Amino acid sequence: MIAHRHLDGFKNGEFTWFIGKVESITDPENLNRVKVRCYGYHPFLDVGIPDTASVSTDDLPFATVVMPVTSASLKGIGGNHHLEIGSWVFGFFRDGPSAQDPMVVGSIATQEDGVQDIPTESSETNKVYKSKAGHLIEIDNTEGSERINVKHKSGTTINISSDGTVFVNASNNTVDITGNTTVHGNLRVNGTTHSTGDVSTDAGNKPTLAGHRHIEVPGTGGASSPTPPKQNTSIPDESIT
Repeated sequence: MIAHRHLDGFKNGEFTWFIGKVESITDPENLNRVKVRCYGYHPFLDVGIPDTASVSTDDLPFATVVMPVTSASLKGIGGNHHLEIGSWVFGFFRDGPSAQDPMVVGSIATQEDGVQDIPTESSETNKVYKSKAGHLIEIDNTEGSERINVKHKSGTTINISSDGTVFVNASNNTVDITGNTTVHGNLRVNGTTHSTGDVSTDAGNKPTLAGHRHIEVPGTGGASSPTPPKQNTSIPDESIT
């Protein structure tokens, strides 16, 4: 039988939990760790005001952030936490009363300096993620108004409306697509179309260019030279304005 003495401290140990405030999110090993000042374990001058003279941020132990089961946390697969400096969190110490090995289980929404921690865009039916920079992701389950919206801090949005229509609105009026692009269906352009390369068509009927006239080239099927029939030219008549 193999003895696991290194796990003895976790067996039948005393469960010790904490509430604290994140003071650092810098982890040199990138292992989803933060530094938390825990009430009752690390000194505070007042509620929310750390006593860094007694215990500095650097001297706080690293706290491992517990990720959800939707994050594999395995060999580069998964994700990183979204905590920020100032986030209120709760968790427990794996080493019990020794309180040197904290685990962060979740964050706690508060309201500091008159600013609500939960994004104002959220509601019971609108599930929201908003980043520190101001990027916004909304999954709206409101009956009759279901939508998915992704918004960049600049105002650029990608929106899927309740009927499935996709809207792309670029704040700088530029949508840059690199690579071959296939459109299945009609394409309507409200503006100028510019091509730096050849434009070709495999259309079975004659392309229609409304408001654009062409000259007749002799020998291509015009009234003065009817053979061969049904051939057209796409050379523009530059004399027509």
